[in-house]
Amino acid sequence: MSDNRQSGTTNSSKRRSMRPGGGHGSMNLDKADNFNISMKRLFKYFGRDKAFLIIGLLTILASVVLNTIAPGILGAAITNHLERSLDINAFAGQMVILLFIYIGAFVTNVVSSVTISFMSNRVIMRMRTEGFNHIQRLSISYFDKKGIGDIISRMTNDIDMVYQFMSNGFINTVNAFFTITGIIIAMFNLNLPLTLAVLATLPVVGLMIAVIGRQVRKAAKEKQSQIGNLSAAIEESVTGMKVIQSFHREKSEQEKFDSVNRSARDASIEMAVRSYMMMPLMQLVNVFGLVFVVGLGGVLVVANPEVYSIGLLTAFIVYARKFFEPLRQVAQVYNMFNSAMAGAERIFEVFDSTEELPSPETPVKLQELPGRVEFDDVSFGYEENKPVISGIDFMAEPGQVTAIVGPTGAGKTTMINLLARFYDVNSGSIKIDGTDLREYSRTDIRELMGIVLQEPFFFATTIRENLMYGRPEATEDEMIKAAKIANAHHFISCLPDGYDTKLTERGMNISQGERQLLAITRTVLSDPKILVLDEA
Repeated sequence: MSDNRQSGTTNSSKRRSMRPGGGHGSMNLDKADNFNISMKRLFKYFGRDKAFLIIGLLTILASVVLNTIAPGILGAAITNHLERSLDINAFAGQMVILLFIYIGAFVTNVVSSVTISFMSNRVIMRMRTEGFNHIQRLSISYFDKKGIGDIISRMTNDIDMVYQFMSNGFINTVNAFFTITGIIIAMFNLNLPLTLAVLATLPVVGLMIAVIGRQVRKAAKEKQSQIGNLSAAIEESVTGMKVIQSFHREKSEQEKFDSVNRSARDASIEMAVRSYMMMPLMQLVNVFGLVFVVGLGGVLVVANPEVYSIGLLTAFIVYARKFFEPLRQVAQVYNMFNSAMAGAERIFEVFDSTEELPSPETPVKLQELPGRVEFDDVSFGYEENKPVISGIDFMAEPGQVTAIVGPTGAGKTTMINLLARFYDVNSGSIKIDGTDLREYSRTDIRELMGIVLQEPFFFATTIRENLMYGRPEATEDEMIKAAKIANAHHFISCLPDGYDTKLTERGMNISQGERQLLAITRTVLSDPKILVLDEA
């Protein structure tokens, strides 16, 4: 293995002050187009589960049909077998039929709920997978701009809002549509004046849903944004706990968190208030509608008993209640729908984020090359017009140990970031064996080199799995040999479970020095052509 060891920076005339690893990358974030586009994109996820969707829709339709014909049978039974002629046996037979109808409606309702729930979980799993895979391809500059807590909130809280609508709201929406359609048809078949009396409330309901719905959607998006800020604040506080306690800044952090927490609380209250406005207003409209139907029906029964019977009025009262119930569901689901769409827009903002720096269409293949590294008049800044390094020139020959030294903030870590192509240079070029870094594929570049960072990261799994992370096919002997080269084998062997010792998140159950030794072991085991040590 040839060692080209990069650990530092340049002379003072060619640098700009900046903390190691600091700065912000440029980010090109294409936001989700708009509400309608987001809705269409969301429903495209149902495409792979058309069979479940069709079964769910058919069983919902069957349940609605059975529930819709039941009041007509009840009204006819009262009119024909109790009101106009007394026939208890015939009436009892109709009630048995009615019982089986309601049992059938119950069974089809259960089937539809289970089917839609199964489909929703499959859809949400695909969304999470797509989101996670996309995040893996995002440029480092994206994470410079976006808080980790906010990204986590989008992938958990926002996706959960979408799931809640898919699993519950979708069923209620389809059920309400079929129910309202079926009831309107049934009522028209029974009596036109009473049907028009029931339908008189629709314009008022539509206006309320349109006006309040826009307010709910705006409030829902703000609420989700504030929850993202809250998650980011918690994540930052937990990650920086040592710094907070070292400088006795607990009270200051509590005050900052209280401010973010209050904003999240206020956004949630605003969302709840706007959502709850819908239900009392819907209830009021429903009460007026029922009173109007009962009052008009009573007058018509008295005025024209030959046409308007008590059985007909009973059927219409049942239909009216069944008609207004899905309207209340629509109002409630619309609030859920707006919350889901607000979450979907935030999710699609992540999906639409620019991925990692592009590889060339026809990349140069990395063969068994010597591994010469050359910085040719390299300049770079994380932000426009704020250069971090400027005019850097040097060459690291194969087999040569090259130390680049300089004070903190001189740009040493920045040079490593450029060499690994986490960022592209603003001007000049970085070459490996005479070929510009940008002409290679990112995968080939990162397989060529091994980097030990100042703050090594470890996953919450065994030491063995962490060491083999970069080379899973390595043998036990190769792993132990690499640990001995890095002087890590002794301390690992002294642990109760040796290489099978479980590390906590970030490896915080071992010392900083031990984490550094493990990081060097992991890099040595990957057998890189170019070894880069960032103050390791």
